[in-house]
Amino acid sequence: MTRLEVIQRIIDRKKGYSYLEIGIHDGKNFFRIKAKKKTAVDPKFIFSNAIKLKWCFKNFHNFFAKYYEITSDSYFSKADVKDAFDVVFVDGLHTYDQSKRDVLNSLERLNENGVIVMHDCNPQHYAAAYPAKSLEQAINLNLPGWDGNWQGDVWKTICFLRSARKDLRVFVLDCDCGMGIITRGKSEGGLDLSEEDLTKMTFENFEENRKILLNLQDTSYLSQFLDRL
Repeated sequence: MTRLEVIQRIIDRKKGYSYLEIGIHDGKNFFRIKAKKKTAVDPKFIFSNAIKLKWCFKNFHNFFAKYYEITSDSYFSKADVKDAFDVVFVDGLHTYDQSKRDVLNSLERLNENGVIVMHDCNPQHYAAAYPAKSLEQAINLNLPGWDGNWQGDVWKTICFLRSARKDLRVFVLDCDCGMGIITRGKSEGGLDLSEEDLTKMTFENFEENRKILLNLQDTSYLSQFLDRL
């Protein structure tokens, strides 16, 4: 199951009107999403105006999409942007600090029964999970096992939310590098990790307890989740 399938199924089930994507890169996911009100945020768009126009005709929902070529921190700090969203997809810089800020800021803009989806929560090997500061740094390190995929330490944001936010329901679908799902509601079997614990945790710690730390669920669990929305 791909990120596109997960996000679109959530939007369709919720009859979601407004959608925000943080970190749209080349737009391959964003342009395909069907939602009436779409907002894209990325410090550097990797597509031309011609591609944008082409996608308006391939998916009419793109005609009224808003584009902000700025960092997510800048977007959320803009006083003149007060949009609220039904579904938010977080796929920005793959570091713990940034992904955590993106989720916490998204919660401030999330409608009452909204859903946050976060990509790259389940790295499969050490090189992919290396806590680099950027993709470029991860590439230049050329670590053993490097295959071009970098999820960084986004997984720590899931652990943080499951430890510090007992007002949130959090789990990860075991597909497409790990699709984190976050909604408001009473936590179901959370963790008890401090910020110091998270700082010290290594990929080896994560790999030993991956299923428990992430509340990792098979893709079939998505249907159960959607039934409760």
